[in-house]
Amino acid sequence: MNTQTGALLHQAHMTTIEALQSLDELLGSNKKAPAMDDLLGRKLKQLSGILRSEVESHFAFEENHLFKVFINQGETGIVTMLTHEHQSILPLALQVADLALAASSAGFTDASWGEFKDAGAELVEREIFHIQKEEMGLLAAISAMVDPEIDEELADIYRREVG
Repeated sequence: MNTQTGALLHQAHMTTIEALQSLDELLGSNKKAPAMDDLLGRKLKQLSGILRSEVESHFAFEENHLFKVFINQGETGIVTMLTHEHQSILPLALQVADLALAASSAGFTDASWGEFKDAGAELVEREIFHIQKEEMGLLAAISAMVDPEIDEELADIYRREVG
């Protein structure tokens, strides 16, 4: 059974993976800081926005609404694991988002590129692994454990709070 909530989370995951793949390509294709142009500036602003949405709004929805449904049903293992991952990903994603936004207007220095490249590579690895876990485990658990009424409520909350 597919759920509205699962579909919304899946769509957000796909958007984030696309942004992370674009980040990975940028990092892999440039040994030195890339020259800033309008296209790169727009890509960096877009990356910053997607990362912030993923780790602020998306994570908050899961922790404040979805995970409570699981806890109420005694399913704490997946909640604990994913919450710990959120806590390790959040500061890294915000760092990359901030660096991307700063570079979108000022460009990269050698130092800021090195910091962006290191943090970005670590983020790509952590976040893609996290999304894979959510895609395989969390979405299946939503289908199995969330009844249609609660699913509708959660989907409405997600649309209001995340977009």
